[in-house]
Amino acid sequence: MNLTDISELIRHRRTIKPITSTGEPNYQDGVIEPSVLEKLLDNANWAPTHGLTEPWRFVIFQGDSRFSLARFLASAYEEHTAEEAFKPAKLEKIRLYAERATVAIALGMQRRESVIPAEEEVIAVACAVQNIQLTATALGLGTFWSSSPVYDLPATREFFGWTGENDRCLGILYAGYPAYAWPERKHGQPEPITEKVEWRS
Repeated sequence: MNLTDISELIRHRRTIKPITSTGEPNYQDGVIEPSVLEKLLDNANWAPTHGLTEPWRFVIFQGDSRFSLARFLASAYEEHTAEEAFKPAKLEKIRLYAERATVAIALGMQRRESVIPAEEEVIAVACAVQNIQLTATALGLGTFWSSSPVYDLPATREFFGWTGENDRCLGILYAGYPAYAWPERKHGQPEPITEKVEWRS
């Protein structure tokens, strides 16, 4: 395998939201072909998982189902957000993310009867999502991993079909072909790794 290509892919990945900061569409019109989505999901399925529990679960929203998702999430935010925390702009973003994305992928963690700690299952799902994001990058797709307390409400988990006592929703991954040039990293290079590592011998 070519390490240079792998390193470049990792460095090339970007968060590209479905809408711009002014609310304009950030993804092109059109569809993501089923064969492309299958590549994303198949690579997700090869993520590392302690005990081979494979806890990741995905629900795909495309076409008109995105609008059903948008309505549900907006309603959940309105119903379950305390008055002092409620932000109309946040409500609008939650709705527009689902409507303007080409595809929305709900990200679930389904617990089996297992001695594997829940935290490790969450980490396994995160690894699966990273596999999706890197694969999407290689195929020219932008992605945005959105998180919100309303995504992991019991009613939301039930909407996605995750009804186990210990199931979780870890967010929604929005995807689409970018409408603009692939962005540069917002804050330049990461801080040097030497600042984050301690060597012992």
